[in-house]
Amino acid sequence: MTSGREKRWSLAGATALVTGGSKGIGRAIVEELAGFGARVHTCSRNAAELEECRRQWEEEKLAITVSVCDVSVRAAREELMETVRESFEGKLDILLEPDALEQACSRIPMGRSGKPTEVASVVSFLCMPTASYITGQVICIDGGRTIY
Repeated sequence: MTSGREKRWSLAGATALVTGGSKGIGRAIVEELAGFGARVHTCSRNAAELEECRRQWEEEKLAITVSVCDVSVRAAREELMETVRESFEGKLDILLEPDALEQACSRIPMGRSGKPTEVASVVSFLCMPTASYITGQVICIDGGRTIY
């Protein structure tokens, strides 16, 4: 029998859809949610990457299904990305500088950039029954950057 605590800290019976789940934060979220018992479906634009992930997840016995994004979804995404690129044009030049990451990390109290798993753990927590009373909050996963 499952105790109340185990039920509150489990995603058994839940289903999640995570886009872009073959790398980075998306992949970490897929693995974290599945690790807590959720059935997860994810997609990616890169069929080869997605198939490699699927094989690894199958070996780990995680309940994850996959699909490659179709052409219409890709077109809409590319259109949105172009709009984003235009709105940030000239504002992200700092990222092209050789020491940009080091400079950015120097302004973070923890002294480093975050890892995808650190973001994924917060996302998973917020999906669990134990977080059911949390509403309308901004949770900064930034190593203290916002208070520095």
